[in-house]
Amino acid sequence: MNSPANAPVIPNPNSSMRRFLKIVNLRPDEAERTLLMFLFYCATSIGAVWLEYSSSTLFLEEYGAENLTWIYIATAFVVTAFGVFYSWLQKLFPLRWVMLGISLLLALPLPIAWLGLIQPKTFAYTAAIFGIRLWVEGIYVLGNINNDIAANQLFNIREIKRAFPLISTGIIVAEILGGFSYPFLVSWVGAANMTLATGAMLFIGSSVLFYLSLRYSQAFPNSVYSTSDDVDNKDGSGNTLQGNILKYVWLLFGFFIAAQVLFFMIDFQYQSQLEFHLQTEAAIGSFLGIFGGIMGVFKLILQVFGSSRIIERIGVFFAVLMPPIGIVITGALAMFSPFGLLTGFVILKFFDELFRFTIVAATAPTLFQAVPDQFRSQIQSFVRGIADPLATGGAGVLIWIITEIFKWQSISIDISSTWFAAVIVIVAIVWIAVIWLLRRGYLELLIQSVERGQLSLTSVDTRELRRAVSESMARAETQIEQSVCIELLTHIDPQAVGDSLAPLLAQMTPDRQAQSIEAMLDNPDPKYLNAIRTVMDSPHASPQVQALCLRYVLLADERDRDIDGLRKYLGAEQNPIIRSTAVALMMRLGDSNQVAEATNTLRHMITSHSQPERVLGCRALAEAAFMQSLRFYVPQLLKDPSIEVRCALLRAIASTRTSEYFPSLVRGLHYKATRRAAHEALVTLGDDAVSYLLELAHSDRSPENVRVSAWDILGEIGTETALSVLCHNLPQVWGKHRRQILRTLIRIPHEQGIESVLELMGRSGIEKMVIQELGIMTEAWAGIEDLPLDQIPTTEATLLLDSLQLEAIDSLERIFLMMKLLYSPSAIQAAAFNILSGSKGSLARGMEILDNTVDLSVKQILLSVVDNRSIADKLTVLASVHSYEPLSPLNRLHQLVELRYCLSDWTLACCFHMARTQLWRLSAESMLNCLEHPTGYVREAAIAYLQVASPRSLVRVLPRLLKDRDPLVLAQAKAISYYFQNSSKNNLNLGNNSLHNQNLDADNKARMSSYGET
Repeated sequence: MNSPANAPVIPNPNSSMRRFLKIVNLRPDEAERTLLMFLFYCATSIGAVWLEYSSSTLFLEEYGAENLTWIYIATAFVVTAFGVFYSWLQKLFPLRWVMLGISLLLALPLPIAWLGLIQPKTFAYTAAIFGIRLWVEGIYVLGNINNDIAANQLFNIREIKRAFPLISTGIIVAEILGGFSYPFLVSWVGAANMTLATGAMLFIGSSVLFYLSLRYSQAFPNSVYSTSDDVDNKDGSGNTLQGNILKYVWLLFGFFIAAQVLFFMIDFQYQSQLEFHLQTEAAIGSFLGIFGGIMGVFKLILQVFGSSRIIERIGVFFAVLMPPIGIVITGALAMFSPFGLLTGFVILKFFDELFRFTIVAATAPTLFQAVPDQFRSQIQSFVRGIADPLATGGAGVLIWIITEIFKWQSISIDISSTWFAAVIVIVAIVWIAVIWLLRRGYLELLIQSVERGQLSLTSVDTRELRRAVSESMARAETQIEQSVCIELLTHIDPQAVGDSLAPLLAQMTPDRQAQSIEAMLDNPDPKYLNAIRTVMDSPHASPQVQALCLRYVLLADERDRDIDGLRKYLGAEQNPIIRSTAVALMMRLGDSNQVAEATNTLRHMITSHSQPERVLGCRALAEAAFMQSLRFYVPQLLKDPSIEVRCALLRAIASTRTSEYFPSLVRGLHYKATRRAAHEALVTLGDDAVSYLLELAHSDRSPENVRVSAWDILGEIGTETALSVLCHNLPQVWGKHRRQILRTLIRIPHEQGIESVLELMGRSGIEKMVIQELGIMTEAWAGIEDLPLDQIPTTEATLLLDSLQLEAIDSLERIFLMMKLLYSPSAIQAAAFNILSGSKGSLARGMEILDNTVDLSVKQILLSVVDNRSIADKLTVLASVHSYEPLSPLNRLHQLVELRYCLSDWTLACCFHMARTQLWRLSAESMLNCLEHPTGYVREAAIAYLQVASPRSLVRVLPRLLKDRDPLVLAQAKAISYYFQNSSKNNLNLGNNSLHNQNLDADNKARMSSYGET
């Protein structure tokens, strides 16, 4: 097994490649998968684009645009059938074979259709044209499903945010390449033969997918996915849609139906105008190809450079309003047709596609983020799976009705096109109204999520959330509601929190005023000074509010800052809260004379006999820039009988960066009374505390809980330096320290800790740590196998075997934490809960979740390890990553003690107790190291073993043990000392119960003697 020094190797690609990957926002581990997925999606999409253009050309030539309505109606049934068919296949076959089969299935009908297309003026010809026009929709639907599922299997939830935008540009690149290449190809081989070219491109895409499935076989589960065990009403907590959620779902239906209806109505008129004005097959095909190529270029530019910036600048809902507003404008242009009907509808089609497949496609998933987690995936699949086909069929019926009315009234094509443009504008206005109602529902659901504590700021649009909370703040009727809104505004956008709070200050109670001003003090802005002064001059303002207003005025009004005006607040008659605030401000902002005057006032406060005065004095000291001459009083204040004074002083040391007293902050962690204050003070120090915390974490003289808390504080500091220390130490520490670092990194907001680990180590580094943990499991189970209870029937052996089983469980829990760095935490948590629950049904469910979530190369080993198998079988499976050789009980115990750096303290103590009862000899080095172990009961076990193994050596170290810091060890040492003093045998020989015949060699005796003298 690797030693602690052997950390995972960090991938280090050449600098040019790293720079390129940074430009495209990818990591080295993601580059190959992203490229292959892009090639697969691009090849499939090029084939679809070619088939769409050729089928549209042939359909318009054979059937005419008026029969497109039947295509739209039939598409609704075909698309729904395809979705049901795909889901049905997943219940019968493993996902890999379903994806490959569907990918090949997309190309198989095309040669048959080609045979029909080469027989003009026959039924086979007309049926083939109708069939391939429908099959285009099938290729798009099934191709997109394949692409989405393959991406979700190959990338975890964090990787896909970076990789999927690049993969999704495959369709845009396909439109450019396919669009510009189509006119040349169709002039060369003809529209009918483009069907075979499409089949060839689809086959190339299938080949890429096949290579992906082999290259990353661990990403695709071998089992057939089944959800029969998961439909237990979720948690029985009434998972039914009702109230605002149900209204929101209906609005989502309206949003997607309106969008799809508009798309097909515009497409129908666009193709009708092409048929009427261009007339020939070659002209239509050439125009479609060139238009598609130009459209692809504009979409690619907007997607890469504009979409994210537009959404970030104006918010989700104002961004999603752009397409319908643009359709109203361009629809009106097409309706009055100043440039002709063809030009008008081409502009309308261009604008619709440009924003539909960029901004609308990018914001659509965000609309589901307001839905509670337990409903989200269900609603998303339900809405997108039904709304789109329903809208397609509905659009077909609507277009058919309108065209039949026009035919019945014998209206010319020019007039009917104008009326169609009017209908398009009306539907676009309806879409705008739905979006506006949707925004209101979105805000209401966000507020409900806040009240229930179900909000995740990383998954919602913060601009819309801030608007929602501001509106809720204005309507809040209770103090609790106002307090929640203030806290939430502070977290969402601390820089702009004053915009929402300042106008409402005068109507708030003193407590809420104080809370609001404290939030605004993080970013004081002069534009809010009038509102602050109004509150400050109010006769009902509390001393705390007045003190906060005083601080805000001095910090925000830099031009007219009146430091001398603070003198009137320094008198003893002033409230101590206001006086301490004035002192702190004068010490921070004043000149030398003003600082001296404030320092003298503060000296009286921190030496006062009144505890509140001393506490407020220390708090004022924390707000000052420097301690000045008052540092002379720090040692006295560190011994103050008041815990509040000592805690306030620790915060003052951190705030004023008084470096000579930084060790006092670390010592404060060792005492329960000052632990929280020391914790906060060290967080305030930031990078200045990193070296002290790192030394504490590796100290052998501090309690284990204090050492572990050092990692937690580093995580709260959260600077680049602190995160770097955590990430570099993660592969170098073991046991509870590694578990604490993992938990700390996962808890850091906005996934900064997770991103730092992945940036430093990559997937390969995390996988090597997983293999390390599998090695610990191997050693633990090897101990259970080689130390059978039937051969060593003692209590100590039972305790050791139980502890070894817990070692394996602890390693498995750490592996689950590591997997949270790569995959969805909720999925991993669900798998861990089911696997560790103990029941067979839950175990099977947990293994299935792992199989469908994890794509590590050791996935099959993990599945075998968590399965309900014998330990011998598990050791056989683990042999591929960590070999197991059977050892004698004595040698196995030696092996466990040698691995003490990666085993728990309790397991190590059990090893010594078992060695003591079995009279087994351990190395002197192990005893020396464990006599200095930071955990008391490990030292106690080592002493108990040494009492039996070498009493003479124990006599040498007894003086040192009589000064031990642990009460258990100290009591044990005193008892041993008393026993030795009253022993009737002066030679300290314990007879047959000792191992004096296995005394330590001369070198070890010398080392033991030196230990006793130190």
